[in-house]
Amino acid sequence: MNMKKLVLVLLIGGVLQAAVAQDTASPEAESEDSLDFVVTAGRTREETAKVSAQVTVISAEDIAESGATSVVELLAKVPGIRLAREETGAGINISMRGYSSDAGRANVLVLVDGMRISPSNSRGLTNWDAVNLSEIDRIEVLDGGASVQYGDNAKAGVINIITKQSREAATDITVSGGSFFQNEQRFSHSRPTDWGGFTISGGHRGTQGYQKHTAADTGNGELRGIWDINDTMSLNGNIGFAFTNAEYPGSYGLTKEQFDDDPTQNSGVIPGSGMPDAGSNDNGSNMDLNAGLAFSWAVSEALMFDMPLSYNWNQTRYIAYLSGGIMELAPHTLGARPKLSVELRPADMGLRLTGGVDMFFSIDKIKVSTDFVKESNPMVFDMSQFTVGPYALVNFEPFPFLSVNAGARYDADFLHAKGDTAAVDYSENFDAFVYEAGLTLNPLDFLKVYAKYGSQFRYPYLDDLVNPYQGGTLNTGLEPETGWTAEGGVGLNFKGIAKLDANFYYSKVENEIFYDPATWSRINMDPIDRMGTNIGLSLTPVKYVELEADYGFVNAVFAEGNYKGKTVPLMTQHTLSASLILHAPFGLSLGPNVLYKSEFYPGLDYTNDHAVDSSVIWGLRARYVRDTSNGELALVVTVHNLADTKYASMAYLYDMSVMMPGLPPFVGYYVDNNMGRSVNVSIQYRF
Repeated sequence: MNMKKLVLVLLIGGVLQAAVAQDTASPEAESEDSLDFVVTAGRTREETAKVSAQVTVISAEDIAESGATSVVELLAKVPGIRLAREETGAGINISMRGYSSDAGRANVLVLVDGMRISPSNSRGLTNWDAVNLSEIDRIEVLDGGASVQYGDNAKAGVINIITKQSREAATDITVSGGSFFQNEQRFSHSRPTDWGGFTISGGHRGTQGYQKHTAADTGNGELRGIWDINDTMSLNGNIGFAFTNAEYPGSYGLTKEQFDDDPTQNSGVIPGSGMPDAGSNDNGSNMDLNAGLAFSWAVSEALMFDMPLSYNWNQTRYIAYLSGGIMELAPHTLGARPKLSVELRPADMGLRLTGGVDMFFSIDKIKVSTDFVKESNPMVFDMSQFTVGPYALVNFEPFPFLSVNAGARYDADFLHAKGDTAAVDYSENFDAFVYEAGLTLNPLDFLKVYAKYGSQFRYPYLDDLVNPYQGGTLNTGLEPETGWTAEGGVGLNFKGIAKLDANFYYSKVENEIFYDPATWSRINMDPIDRMGTNIGLSLTPVKYVELEADYGFVNAVFAEGNYKGKTVPLMTQHTLSASLILHAPFGLSLGPNVLYKSEFYPGLDYTNDHAVDSSVIWGLRARYVRDTSNGELALVVTVHNLADTKYASMAYLYDMSVMMPGLPPFVGYYVDNNMGRSVNVSIQYRF
């Protein structure tokens, strides 16, 4: 089934390519100046040096040189980002600013061209393969809260994947393979036309996995187009799909003894009970369908209007291991985000006003069956959520060296849940008013200093409010998360020689939503204080040497209550990554890289009694590029975990006495799918 989808995408690409005359001219290299502007921080194009936030940009050239096979691999080196495997093994969670890895999806907003791909429920997965790597123009990572700009789910940061505009002829073909039967095939073709241009792309990635019963494969296909209506109006459209199929190595992970003895094993039993672990023999799947249509109108040089519309359907199936069954989620989400931006020059000063309304409507049908074999007589919950959030942003430059910005948003959320087989009929309304203010100083051309303060919020998800594990009980007392953050930062940019970005932040969050194993439901926790810093350094002391280093520190502790002074579980306090690239003659570049992660406490270990060891992961990368008469050929070889280090990206403390009285608690270790030493070879041809 999956290979048929891939073949179909490639055949369509071949037909379109044959129907249009091939232009052999190579596209121009990305201009370095393009990295001096970002669109994510203020939802309009603005100079990076004037943004009161730290924004990391991963360019198309960075992606090509990295040899990465997924967006997640690219994000692993961004300051402040922490990665952890999903409990079920079917995906990767990304967290920022000291939010535990299992809450990352709720606090880090993920966008593709401004369209949300973050799941609309707490148990759904972000499909990181929704976009072909060769079609990404840049990835902008905004470090810090953006509730005013984007509303819900943007408390810790925003990741915006921006695709290429199909105005130049280009074809990319990538094939790779490596250890654990890793394999990848990617294809994309772009073609300009008299009316605009289009791009078609598709890809497939698979692996047998490092641990037993962890095979997985993903695929995606997409068609994008741009229509130039006239000199001032354009229409962008896209339609695509992405899928993930993955095996589950076990719901409860491995004990510490099993992990130390053989991390590749799959125990197949619930530790300490001798009972079969049903999750060790099941598969999970995730399917995405998405479509978008965006109208842009440059009314004048100073006035711009945008009207993006979007649709997304995401189906996730995985083991609801605590209730001993299967859970399926299938939310449909419609979005509309009209936006108006005005730029003025009163008395030769810069003034930009941006305003709009974000509207999203989601319907979700959750099915839970306690019958693993037939999946019969499921509990069914029909849920709906409507969110509307008008916002206004202002940026004022009274002097060339000073930029002041402010913004506010009022957001309202309307929820309803009804159970077909359980006594559930529940409605709730939430609202939030958030604001922010910041200033940026540019006393020198290469220096940026900024300070910022803002309030934040996050609504409960639909499936946070209704608990399917206990026959449809309601979390009627669950409140939205609220908080604030204050931060400052500095940026230095000696072009061609050195670049430094550093920030320092402090935040307080109330009513943060956590999982309570005693009731199998979500609860609001006591206030949590977070403070930390993220530092990124890039050096090119001589033409042939590049050095990159990123360091992140965060201290997240409970400020009140029974766990006062205790560290938030699943939060890695220190992370450090570094890489050295040596550019040799004849198109060859190579060098080592290293990633350090400090110890962390397992999920649900609120008393901090079971620390998981720190880890140091070494790697190597080599890239050879050769220009041909028709294009460019690149060969990339990467070696991951050179020292074959054992490390767990995630662990959970299970108190089995909640479900089976008399059994002692234990810590389950979840093995990263990329843990073992592996070699990958990738060949890319662009013409």
